[in-house]
Amino acid sequence: MVTSCNQEADGVDKDCSGSGLTLTLLGSTDTSCGASAGGFEVEASGGFGGYRYQIDDGAFQNSGVFSSVAPGKYIVGVEDSEGCSSSVDVQIFSDISFSVSIKPIIETNCAISGCHDGSGNIDYNDFDNIKLNPSDIKSRTQSGDMPRNGTLTAAEIDMIACWVDDGH
Repeated sequence: MVTSCNQEADGVDKDCSGSGLTLTLLGSTDTSCGASAGGFEVEASGGFGGYRYQIDDGAFQNSGVFSSVAPGKYIVGVEDSEGCSSSVDVQIFSDISFSVSIKPIIETNCAISGCHDGSGNIDYNDFDNIKLNPSDIKSRTQSGDMPRNGTLTAAEIDMIACWVDDGH
């Protein structure tokens, strides 16, 4: 959690150090890959009241309840009536698992003879090799650079992106 202080309109720094403003994540709900059906609730305490909440640098709202949220990492902030602020990181995960969704894609399209089968390129039959640089796998599948024959469907490319974005 990060607590900071905004400046007043006249340029005078406010002292928020003793405000005790905190923001707590009360709970979250994950969603499906590509859907915006997740949500979370945060609660502010301390400070000077009159709380306003926001996701990243978006518009403020009066409630700490957020719905229709896509999978991803967010910085959720609160600001009180005196301009003191606090934030907390929140992550909404997708429903993509390696064993159910990603492993079959890799086994069928990547860990094949002449590609990532251990005969020269990185061996994708070994999960430890896959998790070395998942961002590269995401980037190369989205650009159509991987697999070589470019046979992934849009749904498979999206699943890989969601899995990587979930932090795996």
